Amino acid sequence: MKLSPFKQYLLTGATLAGLSLVPSLRADTKVVIAGGNASSAILFDRATNVLNGGAITVYGLSSPIVRSYVGTISGQPGLGTVTIDYVLNGAVGGLQDIEAGNPQTTASGNNTLPPTLVDSSTTPGAVALDPSVLTGLPVYVVPYVFFRNNGATSTDSAGITNLTARQAAYLEGASGLIPASFFGGAGTNPVYFIGRNTQSAVRTETDLNIGFTGSLRSYYTNATSGNVPILDTTSVDANGNPDPGLSSGSVLYNTVLVVSNSIGNAAVKDAKSGAFRLTYEGIPYSYSNVVTGSYPLWGYESYYYKNTGAGQPSAAQLAVINLLYQSVTNAAYTVSSLYTNNYIPEPALKVKRGFDGGPITLK
Repeated sequence: MKLSPFKQYLLTGATLAGLSLVPSLRADTKVVIAGGNASSAILFDRATNVLNGGAITVYGLSSPIVRSYVGTISGQPGLGTVTIDYVLNGAVGGLQDIEAGNPQTTASGNNTLPPTLVDSSTTPGAVALDPSVLTGLPVYVVPYVFFRNNGATSTDSAGITNLTARQAAYLEGASGLIPASFFGGAGTNPVYFIGRNTQSAVRTETDLNIGFTGSLRSYYTNATSGNVPILDTTSVDANGNPDPGLSSGSVLYNTVLVVSNSIGNAAVKDAKSGAFRLTYEGIPYSYSNVVTGSYPLWGYESYYYKNTGAGQPSAAQLAVINLLYQSVTNAAYTVSSLYTNNYIPEPALKVKRGFDGGPITLK
């Protein structure tokens, strides 16, 4: 079930102003944001935009996924000191944690609080969660790509420029067993797939698009292997079930760069210039190809928060959520360097889809 794609839920200016005037709300405000790390650069940037009341203290600055920002918001003394904790271990895992009320391990030490907000391009219904207990604030569209190692040692995979849906599904299910020539390469050595785990929206949305439902064969490498690919047979999810794949798009990108004859799958933001992006069904990723509906590997990104029961955000937390939401969806921000070529404003799309990975139709 897809939450109403672009119905906005915003606090009114009167509500926000009221937070500054009500003495009972003069307390510090903490917002824990879990979810996908494909948008980490946007999320971190918007925290520094919203916390505009003076100096900002940052915890975990060296981490690409777990970071905290502490400061104040100009004109909102009723919010007190505001802490925005990010624990971006995966969109699906974030949705699971917010519905279950699982506490997060944050950079600032607020380790007993469940997520207040989840950033995800997977909808709750697509991963067997209850969408009725969450309110969704749509932010933008996140495109995904397959990309390969472009190094001099990747001679077998050098001719691979495109994947069909069937080839992509074979790649994920039989990685390391199929020769590069099956995918258009010149050699007989196998191609190794570097994928995300099931906590990631990249994995969920890509698999829904290509029709893959099998067991993933994903590889990784480490400092002691000499960049030799290692089949991931030990990673497990929170319930102890096998869950191969990496937890970070940036780590995945760097892994593809060092593993010869490898292909990865990540958000466009993480598939940087050092790798070779593959076309999908003969269509390259581009802004215009997503907008016109010819490139299908994308999902709607939304911010989700509880609307019932334990974990509902307070008025102060909702005020911070609303300010973050407004800061990322305003038209001026869509032309920023972090946004352009990484994300697409939904209003720009000439097409739509009714559910994750579903058919694309004209608006």
